[in-house]
Amino acid sequence: MNDSLKRTHLYDWHKGNGDVVDFAGWEMPVRYSSIREEHMAVREDVGIFDTSHMYRFHIQGTEAAQFLQRLTTNNVSKLKVNKGQYSTCLNSEGGTHDDLMLYRIGENEYIWITNAANGPKIWDHMKEHSDNYEVELKDKSREIVMIAVQGPKALKLLNRMAEIDVNKTSRFSCNPVDILGHSTYLCRTGYTGEDGGEILLLDTPYTDEGKKKATSFWKGILSEGEDLGIKACGLGARDSTRLEAGFVLYGHELDEDTTPLEARIPFAVKFKVSPHYIGYDALKKQKKSGVDKTRIGLVMKERGIPRQDYKVFHDDKEIGHITSGMPSPILDKGIAMAYVTPGSVDKGDVVDIDIHKRLREAEVVSWPFYDPDTYGMSRKT
Repeated sequence: MNDSLKRTHLYDWHKGNGDVVDFAGWEMPVRYSSIREEHMAVREDVGIFDTSHMYRFHIQGTEAAQFLQRLTTNNVSKLKVNKGQYSTCLNSEGGTHDDLMLYRIGENEYIWITNAANGPKIWDHMKEHSDNYEVELKDKSREIVMIAVQGPKALKLLNRMAEIDVNKTSRFSCNPVDILGHSTYLCRTGYTGEDGGEILLLDTPYTDEGKKKATSFWKGILSEGEDLGIKACGLGARDSTRLEAGFVLYGHELDEDTTPLEARIPFAVKFKVSPHYIGYDALKKQKKSGVDKTRIGLVMKERGIPRQDYKVFHDDKEIGHITSGMPSPILDKGIAMAYVTPGSVDKGDVVDIDIHKRLREAEVVSWPFYDPDTYGMSRKT
C-alpha cells in the first residue's frame, strides 16, 4: 500500500478486521465479511460506516451565511440552527465542484461536509472567495471523527447510546448530544436510503490518544448493537446501498461538466437566493433552455452487470452511457444509473447495454430501485 495514503483514526481496527484498499487517497475498508452481508444488514438491521475520510470544514463569522450562499446552490437563509441541507458547489459554467452537506450549528456557525476526493479542491475554492466576507475558515477534518449508523434498527440503537430521545429528532436535524459519554453532533442524515444518523465525534485529534478514543467509541457502538444484528460496513456496501437508493456519487453522476439539473437533483438548487451563487446564471439559462443530458435508472432484464462507461442504445442508436452499475442484493439483478439524451427514452422502455461486446436488455425505471414500502426510510413493513 502506498505510504502517502491518508488513514482515519480507525485504520488499525479496519486493517485488523477487513480488506483495506486505496480510495481517493485514503486507506479505507472495502468490506469486513462480504458486501452482500453488510448491505443486507443495513437494509434489514443496522450497519455502521467509518466516513471520516470525508472532509469537515468549519465556517464561522457574521457574514458566514452570505459567504456560503455565494458558494452553494441551496437556500442558506432557510437553514435553521441545528438543521442541515443537501447542496452543491458549482463552477462558473454550472458544472459541479462537489455535492455536500451543510449543517448550521450556531447563529453564525456552520459545518460543511465534502467528499474525500474533493476536499483539497473545495478548501482552496473556499479560501479563494473568503476575502470578501467577515468569515473564519477552519479545516476540522483531523479533529472530528465521523461515523454513520444506518438501517431500520438504527434509531433503536442510537436511543440506547444518546442522552436524548432520538425519535423526537427530525430528518436533517443536527443536535449536540452526548453519545456513550462523549460530546457529539448527531445528524439525522445518511447515504443509504435508510433511516439513521451520522455522528460527529468532537475533540478527537489525530493522535495516539485520539485514535484510542475513536476506536473505543466504534467498539462501543458495535457492542451496544450486537443483539440488533449490527455489522461494520465498508465502502462496498456504502456504494451498493447508495446506488439502490438512487443517490448520486461524485466522479460518476456528478463532475465538473455535469450540472445538478442534469443529475436530477433539483431539490439542491434554489433560484430565489441572494447573493447569487457561482454558476447561477448558467443554471438559470439551462433551466429555461433545457438540459443536454439527463440521469435515468436501469434494471437488467438479462444476466450481466452494467459498469461505468458502458454504452446505452435504444432503437439501434447510441443514446448515452452508464455512470454507476452493480448487482443489487435486493433485486438480485444488475442495476445502473446512466446519462442519456433527453427525450430518448421513457420509464418502462427497454434499452440495450453493450456488456463485453454483447447487447443486453435493461428496463428504464425510477429510483429507489427497491420497493419503498418494504425498504428505506419510508417503509411500511
